[in-house]
Amino acid sequence: MKHIHSYYSPNDLYNKIIEGLNEIGKDLSKVTLDDLQPVDEFHIRGDIATRDLIKLSNFTSDMHILDVGCGVGGSTRRLSHETGCCVTGIDLSDEYIDVAERLTQLLNMQERVKFHACSALAVPFEDNSFDGVWSIQMNMNVEDKLGWLKEVYRVLKPGGRAVLYEVCGHKNTPVYFPVPWAQDSSMSFLLPPELFRDVITSAGFDIEVWNDKTGLAQKAFAQVTEPKGEPDLPELGVHLLVGNDILTKAYNLHRNLDEERVSLIETVAVKR
Repeated sequence: MKHIHSYYSPNDLYNKIIEGLNEIGKDLSKVTLDDLQPVDEFHIRGDIATRDLIKLSNFTSDMHILDVGCGVGGSTRRLSHETGCCVTGIDLSDEYIDVAERLTQLLNMQERVKFHACSALAVPFEDNSFDGVWSIQMNMNVEDKLGWLKEVYRVLKPGGRAVLYEVCGHKNTPVYFPVPWAQDSSMSFLLPPELFRDVITSAGFDIEVWNDKTGLAQKAFAQVTEPKGEPDLPELGVHLLVGNDILTKAYNLHRNLDEERVSLIETVAVKR
């Protein structure tokens, strides 16, 4: 787990984000969720996907939701902002959690949005303590998927919904590396969709929704070409989170999607 932790622990990340906001002329006293979206919605289809998941979730303002693998908290904040619910985000990376807390304060959302650094395999909350769970593209870094999903099941109240939006394996192997979630195969653990579904049900869940989003992911990456020479990167972008080789990672993801090496699944699982 150490190398995964170090992959998601860039140095001085908060100050780099602030510098990026300054460079594109944003007034820090008026920063919005949309201003931060290029850097803090680090998943396929970004805030468009987040909004789709919010509609799918049926989460309401009286609920307390756990966001597992929250990164720097973009989707955590978006979920709270759109629904009015309280959200607690957890992530393995202390650096991401520190940045998540500081960005949340910058947006003055700290009343409803909290964060903790911890492993998804040992969540520091009581049984049956959350009305819903939300997890966006983190299973790829989790080898013990059953352990993770059993923890999700444990902290969820009976009848509660877990909304998962996850990259899975596909028909073909191997995966081309690096990709946005992993520098190499030692940090990437993909199951094909049918096996991932089996693990979810083995943890005790009933599957309520199962949508294959691979086609939409392919469209999102259709224009990505092989990078040549020095990358021309924006002031604010996910390269701040996972490195300046992000264009190579995006190109490899495009190839993996098109060659049926990875897929994208959106699912809602309900605790019996």
